[in-house]
Amino acid sequence: MKFSNSYICIIILAIFCLGCKATKYVPEGDSLYTGSDFKIQSNEPKKFIKRVKSDLQDQLKPKPNTSVLGLPIKLNFYSLLGKPKKEKGLRYNLSKKFGEAPVLFSTVNPSFTQKALSAALFNRGLFDAEVTYDIIKSKNGKKTSITYQIKTGASYKIKNYSVQIKDTAIIHLLKANEEKSRIKPGRRYNLTRLKNERERIDELMKNNGYYHFNPEFLVYEADTIGASSSVVMRLKLKPQTTEKSIRRYTLSGVYVLLDSSYTAKHIIHEADTANIDHVILYLNEDFKPSPIAEYVYLKAGDYYSRENQQLTLSRLMGMNLFKYVDISINEKDSTHLDVYIHLSPLPKRSVSVEVDMVSKSNNFIGPGINLNYTDKNLFKGGEKLSLGFHGSIETQLNGQFKGLYTYEFGPQMNLTIPRFILPFPVKASSYFTPNTLFTSSYTFLKRVNYFEMRTLQLSFGYKWKESLPIEHYLRPINISFFNISHISDDFNALLLSNPALRRRYEDQLIAGIMYSYTYNQQVYPRRKNQIYFNGNIDISGNTLSALNSLSGSPENSIGAKTFAGIAYAQYAKFDIDLRNYLKVTRKTVFASRMILGWGIPYGNSSALPFVRGFFSGGANSLRAFPVNSVGPGTYRLPDSLQSSYFIQQGGDIKIEWSAEYRFPIVSIFKGAFFVDAGNVWLYKNNDLIPGAQFKFEKAFTELAVGGGFGLRADLSFFIIRLDLATPVRKPWLDEGERWVLDNMNLGSKDWRRQNLILNIAIGYPF
Repeated sequence: MKFSNSYICIIILAIFCLGCKATKYVPEGDSLYTGSDFKIQSNEPKKFIKRVKSDLQDQLKPKPNTSVLGLPIKLNFYSLLGKPKKEKGLRYNLSKKFGEAPVLFSTVNPSFTQKALSAALFNRGLFDAEVTYDIIKSKNGKKTSITYQIKTGASYKIKNYSVQIKDTAIIHLLKANEEKSRIKPGRRYNLTRLKNERERIDELMKNNGYYHFNPEFLVYEADTIGASSSVVMRLKLKPQTTEKSIRRYTLSGVYVLLDSSYTAKHIIHEADTANIDHVILYLNEDFKPSPIAEYVYLKAGDYYSRENQQLTLSRLMGMNLFKYVDISINEKDSTHLDVYIHLSPLPKRSVSVEVDMVSKSNNFIGPGINLNYTDKNLFKGGEKLSLGFHGSIETQLNGQFKGLYTYEFGPQMNLTIPRFILPFPVKASSYFTPNTLFTSSYTFLKRVNYFEMRTLQLSFGYKWKESLPIEHYLRPINISFFNISHISDDFNALLLSNPALRRRYEDQLIAGIMYSYTYNQQVYPRRKNQIYFNGNIDISGNTLSALNSLSGSPENSIGAKTFAGIAYAQYAKFDIDLRNYLKVTRKTVFASRMILGWGIPYGNSSALPFVRGFFSGGANSLRAFPVNSVGPGTYRLPDSLQSSYFIQQGGDIKIEWSAEYRFPIVSIFKGAFFVDAGNVWLYKNNDLIPGAQFKFEKAFTELAVGGGFGLRADLSFFIIRLDLATPVRKPWLDEGERWVLDNMNLGSKDWRRQNLILNIAIGYPF
């Protein structure tokens, strides 16, 4: 679409007219406050002054009206609508949602802000700073701004720091940990750093028996030496510090008990009492004492430790056995504490049934069901057993495959043990409970009139959180076996005519090691900018190759080496998923995602196995293209196979990027404008799949691009998503013809059928 000069002039004129209305509702004798700025004179380093300026910005109150590209759009909208007379009705709702009342200069107190700026500078060690201000009015007197003139002077640095506390036990403790001190000679004076150091000392004290200690008992004294711009710091205890706050407490007894409501229904015999590693446990036959005692880090005879108290609470809750864990501490005498840990168990067993309906972009539709049984305490030590069964069936209602259908079903079993199963002990490194996982599943899939596939998967691994945002998942044993049978004559003929597809449908064994690392800042909901990163490493076939070399197993009919008569895959695969969520306003978000994947088949493999390959296209990928239909490279399946519901090429390398601007519409409904770009490629050249090999210099000219609009219903517990998208760039077309936006023809039924893709899904795409 092209704009004429007249249209551009009208738009500029409209913006200008809106700008003229900004002061419409400013009362007589007052003016519109347009903000403040600084003029800083300083000889201090620019990096330091930049941090100081950030502190100063926080002191400027109130904030002026928000603006976009220098235009106060919300204020202009408020002025255009007019001030609502009542707090109801359409005008009031529009003004409240999209408008913003003018910020008046009468609400600004420059002298108060001047004092706040001086205090912020002082807290940064700029003790000699001077702050003045100028009030600047516009020519017509309708707008006012403020400029604060700041002379920072020299920043004071700590010349000497000493702890002057008479208690020798405390002095010895602080000396032993002084390398962790945040206050060191040569550093600039910084009030925030002093507060953090006081909190560090409080934590150190509470972790070493000082149960009643309080950071408010610590006080700093400072003497400035103006000639050298330095300060001498001393840390002391306040005179009103209580005697028991500097008294060290030892744990006399640690007791673990089931809560009263549970014990009322379950008899606890004397035989159920256990004393393990200085912890006394009053349980019953439903719980083994040793797994619970393992996560009690408070021990009789030890000094009290707040860190061990929090670690005990987190680890016991992490077993997923208890509704709550309550730790109460009683003062037995002047130097001893008794600890009582009350446990409230969750129901041991649960059953769930989930029914869903799937609708795909290739016109296949069908129901599915998931049954699950869970035992949260299988071996009485928090071991969680999950037994499941899934089944689904789908068919095409209209199209080439009308009447044909696919069904699959199978059981799965997961066993989660809330501790590391290792031949050696592992010291607790975080508050989060580590898990050892055993997983297995079997799936039978039948594509009627084509083939049957059986899949068996087994894995053993460890999952643990290093901290709240960081999680690791290591699977040293990860085995998958695929078997294809009952291949129909028609499908066999198809494979013979397309040898490149044969590698996708052969019996294969995958055995290797996998590692996953996740860093997720979304656990901090108040962050304006949140980052999510997931990286994966998957290496397979090396152990089997070594065993094969020792045993001398024969090759199969197509020259692949085998283990126990089954061809095995050999490859290394790496992929990352990087996302960024930027909160533009309180309710709008700009979300973006980049996926990079690189698979290197070698030895016994010419390409990644089908189930380990990369695919592009679909509701959570390139939404303007049918599921798994893009690539590899510029290759496109023959027209006779385009509507096939099972032939998908995939690739060894993937590049994908997506971006969304998410915004509220009304009530539970939200909208999004989005754009997706990406493709997959093969690592090695294959003459049977022309244009599929990855070449760096051509990769970005072979990206598929699409965009569209999404409507989402946020029902709190889940989100229903409808994304309507259309291709903008089709990489399989000839160079120079790949951009197809100019071919858009919404009036054509054929164009809409081929280019409008409606994705219906649950949850956000990323």
